Amino acid sequence: MALFKIFNSKKKTVSRRKMKKTKLKPKKHKIARKIIVKKAPKMQVKREVKLEFKKMPDEKAYDLLKRYRISLPDYAFCKKEEDLKAALKKIGFPCAMKVSGNIIHKTNVNGVRLNINNEAEALNAFKELMKIKGCEKVLVQKMLTEGYEIIVGGKKDPQFNRVIALGAGGILTEFMKDVSFRISPLSREDAEQMIREVKFSDLITKGFRGQKPADINSIIDVILSVSKMMESNPEIKELDINPLFAMPTKAVAIDVRIILD
Repeated sequence: MALFKIFNSKKKTVSRRKMKKTKLKPKKHKIARKIIVKKAPKMQVKREVKLEFKKMPDEKAYDLLKRYRISLPDYAFCKKEEDLKAALKKIGFPCAMKVSGNIIHKTNVNGVRLNINNEAEALNAFKELMKIKGCEKVLVQKMLTEGYEIIVGGKKDPQFNRVIALGAGGILTEFMKDVSFRISPLSREDAEQMIREVKFSDLITKGFRGQKPADINSIIDVILSVSKMMESNPEIKELDINPLFAMPTKAVAIDVRIILD
């Protein structure tokens, strides 16, 4: 969601008309002031506006990514300790664990545990995460450390219909503001241009300090898949894959959040 705050800030806004100011004589000004004070209400009722988000369940969101052939690390959703033990045998260590439920930002509720190296640590993390308000299950994933963190997203926009975005990923997305936008549907050339436009383009195409460059074709495939998802699923209001690990051989979606109309 932070990704598209940047997009909204870049939209052209209609300038307000300048109002002509008329000067009042001192006596008239005082009279007008008295009337305003007299007619002013004694109490002002503040109305609270609650923003409600209809979030697609995480399991369905991950299934949707698989349907569009977006790579994911080995993962499992666990509701009980027995589920966790079975998942750990399948996924192995090190692993990552995250809250799953009606929670928009996992990091804001301290809902992420990384580099878990044994079953005892995993059981302790599971108990802590399940206590967090809104947590329904715990997502267990194979821990990945290689690759560049980027974000790919999509959003319905009242002015431009559907917009696709590519930017620097992780928790610094809004801070970095290094983002490229295109109106969906996209061609492969559009996706290539988006990669060339971002400042971190040289980083992922050439590599940095011994780290190999990312597989650019895999990133392009994810961008195009997100465009297709937005076009084929009109109920999707907003979609964020963050982070997407851009690795030398593939691009892997580590986390996804989908908001519905």
